[in-house]
Amino acid sequence: MPCWKRWVLTAAVLILGVSPSALAQPEVVPSDHPVYDFLHQQRVAGNLPGYRHESLPLGRADIQRHLATVRSALPAATGGTGYWLAEFSREFDEPRDAIESMFGYGRVGIPREADTEKFLFYSQGEAWRLAVSGRGTIEYRTSEGALRPDVLPVDASYSGLAGTPQLTLEGNYRGRIGFYSRTFNGFQVTGDNRVLQADPTLASLYYVGIRDTPDGSFDRTTASVRAATRTFSAEIAHARPLVGAAFGRPLILAGNADNFSFVKLGVDTRLVQYQFMHSALGDQSRSVEGENGQGLLLGPERYMALHRLAVNPARWLGLAFTEMVVYGNRGPELAYLNPVNPFKTAEHALWDRDNTLFAIEAVVRPVAGVEAHATFLADDLDFGEFGDNSYNNKWAVQAGLGTAFETPVGAALGYVEYTRTEPFIYTHRFLLEGSYYNSYTHNGFGLGHPIGPNADQIEVGLEVWLPFRLRATVRGRYARRGENFTDEDGTLINVGGNITNGDQPPFSEPTKEFLRGTVQQGPGATLDVTWEPLNEVGVALHLDYQQWDNDPNRLFARSSFFIDL
Repeated sequence: MPCWKRWVLTAAVLILGVSPSALAQPEVVPSDHPVYDFLHQQRVAGNLPGYRHESLPLGRADIQRHLATVRSALPAATGGTGYWLAEFSREFDEPRDAIESMFGYGRVGIPREADTEKFLFYSQGEAWRLAVSGRGTIEYRTSEGALRPDVLPVDASYSGLAGTPQLTLEGNYRGRIGFYSRTFNGFQVTGDNRVLQADPTLASLYYVGIRDTPDGSFDRTTASVRAATRTFSAEIAHARPLVGAAFGRPLILAGNADNFSFVKLGVDTRLVQYQFMHSALGDQSRSVEGENGQGLLLGPERYMALHRLAVNPARWLGLAFTEMVVYGNRGPELAYLNPVNPFKTAEHALWDRDNTLFAIEAVVRPVAGVEAHATFLADDLDFGEFGDNSYNNKWAVQAGLGTAFETPVGAALGYVEYTRTEPFIYTHRFLLEGSYYNSYTHNGFGLGHPIGPNADQIEVGLEVWLPFRLRATVRGRYARRGENFTDEDGTLINVGGNITNGDQPPFSEPTKEFLRGTVQQGPGATLDVTWEPLNEVGVALHLDYQQWDNDPNRLFARSSFFIDL
């Protein structure tokens, strides 16, 4: 490199306040990667105060920096923490010199070394980092009772075997622009295809949810192009961002719906983080008659915008304010594309035809090993009627307390968390072509907490990180929800228990009632286990059970065998 280029690069690094290594890998790491739960556990343990788990995903360089911080805090870490710190460091920080060169430009094939990451192709030089990897998965699913009573009979029992090949392309150009694309395309091999609709990770997909009996194929792509320095970032993506403080699922963006497309701008410093996001949401399309009697599939045009400001005034304290708006029936609104224009005043300037909400969060760590959080989310607020159970006040609250500790066999994080959602939260009353298009949904699935409106839940959970690439999470809960019901005359009574129905009650009923309607309640549990006895060869189990006092009990299980290439 010429001398003047070195000086320019050095000056740019000093101006931006970042190291060359921090610029090396701006590509995103999807929010479902297990490294995020490990980093959260380390933050609760007191080893990673600068990590912000409340807004995911992050770039590879950010994760590398957080892992380096943990290594500095725990230079002689052993047990589960030491084991998983080494595993993730190998995955994210390993010098790729260990992957031998082929044809002078990279590695094609599978490395023989047992402790080396596997790639179908890998190349890293001054200009490019490029990695191509794959995963082959065989999955067996079974369900007892429908997790989606709107689609499946509540007493349904289905099972089937599926294969899911997956391909991932990731890398960056000169450490400035990163890219990531992961696609899977699965197909049902044996059994009843309707079992796919009971899988919470597949139920929102087009080919699964569009028919009463799916044709057996399913696909999803996660894609991102991201330019980033240590402080500034800009991204266009099709993914599932997670937003909100929680040990389980947050109130703001919880990842229940399918991926959606968005553009995102960010500013990230030690003290302050600011994010702007504008997204395109979908709605389940409906068939209408077009010209010459031809059928057309139409859905209302819908968008969501988000502003989020998070501050860390102390190592033990994090505060955040998030505002969001969902709007539709027109193209992108310029007022909501402005990253510093408050949404509520913008909504009023646009004659109050959209759906805004805001959330206030606090995360505190009074001592190392203990963390507490609380969130208040307001969909609508009328301070003149506050406390009167008015329909003009729609809100939700969530609070949790967790502790991180090291056991003789591994690291662990335990927590207890309570969530309450008022009737009609996340809904909106405007109806167009059968769609309440301003609701906080994407293709009919809620963007917020999965219990939906008019419900509450208390949950306890334990995550453990064990040697031999074994990790497990078990969650137990007791949930209550008030569902809409039909009266003696056959009229649907909307008590605010369905996120896809925002029909406003008549003025003769000026107040709402929490848990009004057909109340379902009962205990439930979720178990997730992943084990890789061999490098990049492993098995996984997901099990979810819910007992209801009125509806039949519901059980879903998915077991998987996978090989990474």
